[in-house]
Amino acid sequence: MFVTRSIRRKMIFGLSLVVVMLTVLSVSGMWGISSYRNLVKDPAIDDRSTASAADVTRAVARLRSALPQKGGPVVETFDRDELLARLARAHDECARYQKRLGELPTAVQSQYAPTWLMIGEIDQGLALITIWLREPDGDVGIGDLQVKLDRIEFAAAELDELPDRLRDRLKDARRDYRSSMTLIAVCSGVVVLLLGGWVRFGWRQIFRPISAMHQGARRVAQGDFAYRVKVDSDDEMGELAESFNLMSERFQETATNLDRQVQDRSRQLVRSERLASVGLLAAGVAHEINNPLSAIRWAGESLESRLAELLPDAPDDDAAVVQQYVAMIQSESERCQEITKRLLDFSRDHDSAKTQQDVCFILREVLSLITHMKKYRECQVEFDQQESCEIEISGPEIKQVALNLVSNALDSTGAKGTLRVELHEQIDWVEIHFVDDGAGMDQETIDHLFEPFYTTKPTGEGTGLGLSISDRIIGDHGGTIEALSDGPDLGSTFIVRLPRKQSDSTGDDTSRAEELVRAIAVR
Repeated sequence: MFVTRSIRRKMIFGLSLVVVMLTVLSVSGMWGISSYRNLVKDPAIDDRSTASAADVTRAVARLRSALPQKGGPVVETFDRDELLARLARAHDECARYQKRLGELPTAVQSQYAPTWLMIGEIDQGLALITIWLREPDGDVGIGDLQVKLDRIEFAAAELDELPDRLRDRLKDARRDYRSSMTLIAVCSGVVVLLLGGWVRFGWRQIFRPISAMHQGARRVAQGDFAYRVKVDSDDEMGELAESFNLMSERFQETATNLDRQVQDRSRQLVRSERLASVGLLAAGVAHEINNPLSAIRWAGESLESRLAELLPDAPDDDAAVVQQYVAMIQSESERCQEITKRLLDFSRDHDSAKTQQDVCFILREVLSLITHMKKYRECQVEFDQQESCEIEISGPEIKQVALNLVSNALDSTGAKGTLRVELHEQIDWVEIHFVDDGAGMDQETIDHLFEPFYTTKPTGEGTGLGLSISDRIIGDHGGTIEALSDGPDLGSTFIVRLPRKQSDSTGDDTSRAEELVRAIAVR
């Protein structure tokens, strides 16, 4: 149905009904006034209203003006037809007077008995003159006509003037008719103006806001969550538009959060896949490489002790070369064993106990250890937290994370760089900020920073597992670690966020990839 298609069509249908009703009312009013006009303008009413004694007297007086002033035969000296015409008009005036006289109330008519006689005499006299003039061979003298007209005029002069209330009422009716027409015209104009104003008001306050809301809903449904509806109104439409904009803003925030979560989950998936690969690699390395590396190391030590007996008899240059090679065999085997140990630490779930410990004490211990190292002695490390801050953590693991982050920060700052460690306590969380003025990072580096084997250090100086291990440890504690930087050469900030108390389901236990890594590592 047409009226059920849309609100706009329903409103147009309702407006059309209002217009039809107003039109019917206006037409009916105009029709009534027109009928009233036809009534007050009826010539019959005018004839009744003008039938008075004065009219009869004037009609009789006009008869004398049709006769000549000199004597002679009537047939030869005046216009017979003109006189007959005037006689007919005078007779009509007499008939109208008699009719009005007969319409008077019975009680009033008794007062006009002489008038009945006078009007009857006038009518008879007019009839007699008419008969005289219509005789074909009649020779009527002017004197006889004048005598007859004198009698008629005398009788007409004696007529009484009848009450003329109808004439006054007709004047009042015509005045009322003109007033009614003016009033209807003014009211119709006012109604048209009000209807136009109502239509304009409805368009601006109802149709346009509804159209804007409809367009906004379609834009938001198509995914344009940044679109905002603009409705300049303080009524329910304005409140609805404000609520719609708040809903769109919430949708936009939700969509942004979902996109960020999807990206984070994608990166976590990549990390999980790499974790699985690392787990497989770590298991293979632990079973296949550790034993040969141990044999190489033991063989190097045995070779070094045997060579100690033989080298004194050898030339100095050859002895130095042999000792250098033996030392290289031992150091490289130790380095390989350290790499395998880190791989196992990365893939194995220690499930260490978490107790209430002072994180400030752990940080001070790590900073004291780092600052005494030879390559970091000239670096400036700031940590002003004096009060204790106890949270439920695994001390050795958090110490490993802090050591990793501090050493990486100082490596990026150079020999005379600055590192500032800040502790921010919240109700349920504790944040540790590691802020350095070092080399900084670009966005691509930040995106891949916590992936296994990803490193920006030169070849041979890093394995790319330190931050991955730190991320896993913080995740096992139910916290997060975040890297921030304004760009290369602008420094970096690492934010570690830890809960004050561990929940029953901490860590990323839902990651199937990490479960696979742990199972392989334990095997």
